[in-house]
Amino acid sequence: MLAYLVRRLLYAVPIILGIVVITFVLFFVVNKPDDMARRTLGPKATPEAVAAWVRAHGYDLPLFYNAKEKGLARLTSTLLVQKCGRLLVFDLGRSDASDRDIGQEIRRRMGPSLAIAIPSFLLGMTVNITIALIIAFCRGTYLDRWGTVVCVLLMSISALFYIIGGQFLFALWLRLFPISGFDWGAVSAKFVFLPVLIGVVAGIGGAVRYYRTIFLEETGKDYVRTARAKGLGEGAILSRHVLKNALIPILTDAVMVIPFLFMGSLLMESFFSIPGLGSMTITAIHAQDFAVIRSMAYMGAILYIVGLLMTDLSYTLVDPRITLGAGDTRSLYGRTSWRDVAKIVAGFVLLAAAAVGTWLAARHLSTLRLRVPVFDTAVLAATVLGFLAFLLHASRSDLWRNAWRQVCRSRLAKGSLAVLAVYIAIAVMDSVAWRDVDRSAIGAAGGAPASAAALSDPRSVLDRLGAPLASRTEKTYSAPLATRLLAKETVEVEEADGRIRLRRDYPPLKYPRWHLLGTDKTGQDVLYMTLKSVRTGLVVGGLTTLIAVPFAIFFGVVAGFFGGWIDDVVQYLYSTLSSIPWILLVVCFMLVFGQGLPQLCVVMGLTGWVGLCRVLRGETLKLREKEYVQAALALGMSRFRVLARHVTPNLMHLVLINVVLRFSGLVLAEAVLSYIGVGVGPGTYSWGTMINQARGELGRDPIVWWNLAAAFIAMFALVLPANLFGDALRDALDPSLRIRGKGE
Repeated sequence: MLAYLVRRLLYAVPIILGIVVITFVLFFVVNKPDDMARRTLGPKATPEAVAAWVRAHGYDLPLFYNAKEKGLARLTSTLLVQKCGRLLVFDLGRSDASDRDIGQEIRRRMGPSLAIAIPSFLLGMTVNITIALIIAFCRGTYLDRWGTVVCVLLMSISALFYIIGGQFLFALWLRLFPISGFDWGAVSAKFVFLPVLIGVVAGIGGAVRYYRTIFLEETGKDYVRTARAKGLGEGAILSRHVLKNALIPILTDAVMVIPFLFMGSLLMESFFSIPGLGSMTITAIHAQDFAVIRSMAYMGAILYIVGLLMTDLSYTLVDPRITLGAGDTRSLYGRTSWRDVAKIVAGFVLLAAAAVGTWLAARHLSTLRLRVPVFDTAVLAATVLGFLAFLLHASRSDLWRNAWRQVCRSRLAKGSLAVLAVYIAIAVMDSVAWRDVDRSAIGAAGGAPASAAALSDPRSVLDRLGAPLASRTEKTYSAPLATRLLAKETVEVEEADGRIRLRRDYPPLKYPRWHLLGTDKTGQDVLYMTLKSVRTGLVVGGLTTLIAVPFAIFFGVVAGFFGGWIDDVVQYLYSTLSSIPWILLVVCFMLVFGQGLPQLCVVMGLTGWVGLCRVLRGETLKLREKEYVQAALALGMSRFRVLARHVTPNLMHLVLINVVLRFSGLVLAEAVLSYIGVGVGPGTYSWGTMINQARGELGRDPIVWWNLAAAFIAMFALVLPANLFGDALRDALDPSLRIRGKGE
């Protein structure tokens, strides 16, 4: 035990150093101090103001080496040591925005965060495990089936809607709790109850569904059948045996969450104005306070490493048979040759070069004013070609054909696929665009032929079909199918005697009963905004996955098959990335590279391959020991040919399942990122932007509810079918279910 703890602590050292290097590269190498100053001061800041800001915050030092100093100060008087190296001794420095000591601010705000997080965690674990045990106890009954459906429904709702709905129902309408604020003492319960309740309800869907799966797997074990044969009741079996033996996966989730309780909830504290660490992080993001964001990312990484250590130790407390540090992933096929290493490095270089080349090509093509936007068309063409290639591959495989037949037997799966097809069709119509020739510009040029200067902005098929919705705008808010504006204004009214008088009234709309879902503050049609946001949701879910999957397959397969030091390097790489809280890592990248839909997809893709990589690595560790793999190697087939022809194809069902189930999470994540200000740009339609705009509209009198309702219904109608279809596809590709079906 002691030797294992020492090894784990030593293993954490390079991870922490890697985190420091990542933050240094992001905030000081890629994003220069002058760029940070301009982001803070604004684009119109003078060079003198920029230089003064850099000096005031201590960013005027060299990066690695200070030739003006003498001795050791040449290395220590640098940005690497003063701004990032000091994090190693928890010297977090001072805020760029408020100049407050960040360490003292964290200690002051830790209490309110814990006051919300600890009750939410303990009550949530109790409720989720209890409900999952009840559903598992009633396996195969209506309670089980409807309970699973309700879990999927709850999973398909964004956390933003839980918070906004809870505030509106319990605070604004019923007035049972204050809508925001926090105070210590006897009155703290009324401020804490509603955030805790919302946090528990928001986590029920995913947690209960996960725990139910674990409990059902345990109920199929031999010791459960033995207990039943001895006459032990189902309740006693679940409480005494199943729950105890299912604690390891439960502890994996629970113990990992404990250290992050100190970090607080960004959304909850922001909505309820709780002065905790979450609201501190949100404020830093909005103010572009790089020092606070850098410190919170480092603290999150430290807490992640502590959580890993606590998780491993909890395993031994639950099951004494577990021996820490006994695993060995070295390959049975001998050491990895330098030729194999060279091929792996070449493959990684090609993959990285393809990613960088795609990014540079996208930036260049987006600046060209051609008749057809090249970037959007290329992305659409690549997606369609990739889908057709997959269909061709699946049509030749018995596994995929049988899985498709099983999916088609489910009416729910077919209905979900039909809904997804509608969304895809809308996104395709919004992606196929071209520029019209500006006749007025041609005339001004004296009849010159069409050129880039004589082309209008690109308009998609959806823009052209929805032109009446886009062009028929109102002055401000109007309810769905209304004939007048929502708010009263001073209007001129002609009396019977012909005189004009002023009075307060609801002005008539220019287009009465035309706006099916009403209009927003600027008078735009909400239905049109909702349809335009479909493409953003699908692009975030689809393009992000296309970026993440190649990295996950490459690193997961290579690490699992070759093992040894190659596996150690890959594990170090994804452990370092996953140690930084995902949302903070995305925030760091977005603050450096700027907002925008392409930037968001690239950042989420490059940071989102870790989970799938772990799954593929674990499965490859099992596949490499199969007889057909050993036979292929014994016959002289090269290792990379075995990977390409025998290992990777047998992982594709896991890739597809992960892609489908991950898609809904990415759509929900885009809404959260857009709400906190690091999502798509302000000129891009998205459901997250609509939610952000609608947040304050529920407090108006009268209430403006249709903007939020439209975003909620559109997201829910996309995420729910994606989850249902993913479940059906997972069941169709599950090996145990296929074997059981043949037996029947």
